[in-house]
Amino acid sequence: MKVNSDDEETPTFKFNGKIYTTYQEMVNAKRKRNQDVLEASGLIKPPQPPLYTSHVTSNNKRNKNKQAQLKAPLQQPSRRSSRLSQSDKPNYKDVSTFIQQQAAVVNKKRPRTTSTKSRIFSPSIPAAPAPPAANSVRSINIDTKALVLGEEGILGQMMDHTGKEFIINKSFSLAAYPDDQKRLAGSRLSFNKYCGVQEFHNAIFLWINLGSKDNPVVNDFMDDARQVSWFGGSRMHDESPVIHKLLKMGQQHDEKEVGDDKPHSDIILWCRRYQTDTKKFTPYVCFGRLTYHSHVPQSHPLKFIWNLVDYDGLKNHSDKAVRERFAAFTT
Repeated sequence: MKVNSDDEETPTFKFNGKIYTTYQEMVNAKRKRNQDVLEASGLIKPPQPPLYTSHVTSNNKRNKNKQAQLKAPLQQPSRRSSRLSQSDKPNYKDVSTFIQQQAAVVNKKRPRTTSTKSRIFSPSIPAAPAPPAANSVRSINIDTKALVLGEEGILGQMMDHTGKEFIINKSFSLAAYPDDQKRLAGSRLSFNKYCGVQEFHNAIFLWINLGSKDNPVVNDFMDDARQVSWFGGSRMHDESPVIHKLLKMGQQHDEKEVGDDKPHSDIILWCRRYQTDTKKFTPYVCFGRLTYHSHVPQSHPLKFIWNLVDYDGLKNHSDKAVRERFAAFTT
């Protein structure tokens, strides 16, 4: 402690040979000494200047912009509506004038149109399907009369194997036009095995499941099996190209008498039945040609009723097995 001339003691603090008048100064000196020792030993690095200062600059710019906005004179709001910009500004002081203007706007009526064409919905034109691939079944022409009633006709016959592929290949070998048979000899035919309808170039096969409990719709025979119901797929609607093709072929079939006074049609019905004992479907059976009877427009799924053209041929077939099979499937 140092003593003044007035005999008053003045506190002093000594560190590393230096005298400090306050305790805080001595503490700061010790901290600096410790910092220097740590930096010299490499335990810590001296503080580096910031590498990026964009945030500082951007903040400064924001501050300057705010200050400029505060200093700028206030602007009157502009009218954004083109309708309002062309009209006179309302006079809120004169209440009667304002009420009259508002009443005129409310009572203003739109001009009536004398034509009702804009309110009539015209049916949309169905989009044309994509062109078929070279080996697609949709590019093949088949003789449906020969397939059903020819020398090797398969009316009422149960196929030797399950599945649609066997039917496609057998129909191709029995009834495809010679040009198509030559063009696609040895090729694997492409078709959609999951769809309930299969298009050929000039014909259509319809597939029906009978007796399946898991089926959301029930296909059934009516009028002593002279008619049968068929439902379109979940994605089919009135404007689907295949539905238009079915309607056209079913309604505009060839009215020439064929065989036993029956009209010809290029829509062929294939049915298979679920067997509860084996819990499997039987192979498909050909039940001949179909013509259009009726359908329910805008239903989902679309429901059709078809006429069996070859009903008499199935009912009175010379083969007893065909007659019994037809009776078993339709009752």
